[in-house]
Amino acid sequence: MSQNPNPEQYNQYSQQAPSYSQAPGQQPNGYVVSSKDDQNMAMLAHLASAVLSLLSFASASILAPLVMWFIYKDKPGYSFTKEASRRAFNFNFSLWVISMASWLLIILTFGILGIILWVVPMVVAILMVIFHSLAALAANRGEQYTYPMTFIEIIK
Repeated sequence: MSQNPNPEQYNQYSQQAPSYSQAPGQQPNGYVVSSKDDQNMAMLAHLASAVLSLLSFASASILAPLVMWFIYKDKPGYSFTKEASRRAFNFNFSLWVISMASWLLIILTFGILGIILWVVPMVVAILMVIFHSLAALAANRGEQYTYPMTFIEIIK
């Protein structure tokens, strides 16, 4: 009969014991998950962005993390949600600019480039769903996700 490993000695994600210099739940980047609610709200910020990306071809996906950031930016005990919302918004804004630029080029060329550029917003929406899903899984584990392709940082 095998015993369950002691959670203080075994971390299933990193396969090593946590160091004593870190507080339980503290991430290497310094953001502490203060409660399960903080963790769930961070996950919601990522998932809401993924859903809005699908529903609007990436045009409305910047709204969810922005609203979450405004709600939780000054609330004590929600630093994890604040940081997750900030990262999600900056990622969304970077890809939103690419998507809007392709729509603008379609309009300015009177649809000549439409067949080629029509694919760009769809690819952007698919990338957003993939990366937001990965970020939501990381938030569920209590980890901050660093988004790739974040070119513009509006919220610092």
